[in-house]
Amino acid sequence: MKLKKIACGLLCAALMATAGCGCGDKQAADSSKAYLQLKDDAGRQVTLLQKPERVVSLSPSYLSMIDAVGGKIVGRATSKVGTVPESMKSVPEIGLVFNINMENLIGLKPDLVLAGKNQHEKFVPMLESNKINVIEFDAKTFDEVKRTVTTLGDIYGTQDKAKAENELLDKEVKGITDKLPKESKKVVIMHATASAVTVEGSHSIAGCVSDLLGFKNVAAAALKGKSDKTPYSMETLVEQNPDIIFVTSMGKPGEIENRLRTDFKNNPAWNSLQAVQQGRVYVLPENLFLINPGLRYPQAVKYMAKQVYPEVFAHE
Repeated sequence: MKLKKIACGLLCAALMATAGCGCGDKQAADSSKAYLQLKDDAGRQVTLLQKPERVVSLSPSYLSMIDAVGGKIVGRATSKVGTVPESMKSVPEIGLVFNINMENLIGLKPDLVLAGKNQHEKFVPMLESNKINVIEFDAKTFDEVKRTVTTLGDIYGTQDKAKAENELLDKEVKGITDKLPKESKKVVIMHATASAVTVEGSHSIAGCVSDLLGFKNVAAAALKGKSDKTPYSMETLVEQNPDIIFVTSMGKPGEIENRLRTDFKNNPAWNSLQAVQQGRVYVLPENLFLINPGLRYPQAVKYMAKQVYPEVFAHE
């Protein structure tokens, strides 16, 4: 009797093991047959078992890229700047970029949400708990924008359109940079708010555009690739003595002007800078250099180039 019980126990264990293996094999098979598997810009592994049919974008910056690859959305964040593609103007809005209405978002029953890394990370756990797939993008630099276009092509199954769009972006940027003199300009990109002033590195939009134009960002080394911005030092700036200073800002113009006056214009060291003396301090527009320009990256490149070399673009 004891032997029978042991034999029975071993049989049951074998059956359970077999059943477990079958389940594991099924999951592996499901994963291998997934529509799309990728690692997003937040380092998260995302598996889409089927092609998304109800996509929501939490950033207006993605809309033109989605439209360019022939994608559709069922919901979007409210856009106060930039141009919303005609096909998306009637799409339900779910709040501002930094103030998403999660109840409205989940009510749209999306099967994929496109989010911004560092902007929407707090929403990811709630979306995942509702069985909603999320892909986070980090699209500041030109290469990151093109990578986002490629990923969107993979999501919508329109890789050919994504490839064509990226080739067009490269062509437009090259058409601008090929016109410029072959010389190296030392630049600094300063970011001014009502409370502080910092300098920007290559991972900012303005820093990336500067790199595309072949300028030498003398403040980039201080960031060591770890962040977009670092605290401003007048002593270091005087030592570097850039040929050109670009300024990005966000906030009320009066407050920004007061901050610039306090930190720069009343400072004798500021007035000793070559760029200041030669009137080569340029304020960059917020809609191209603080808010990701997406497919308008060539427009941002041309804007910066035109400030430095107006004669090159005098007839355009």
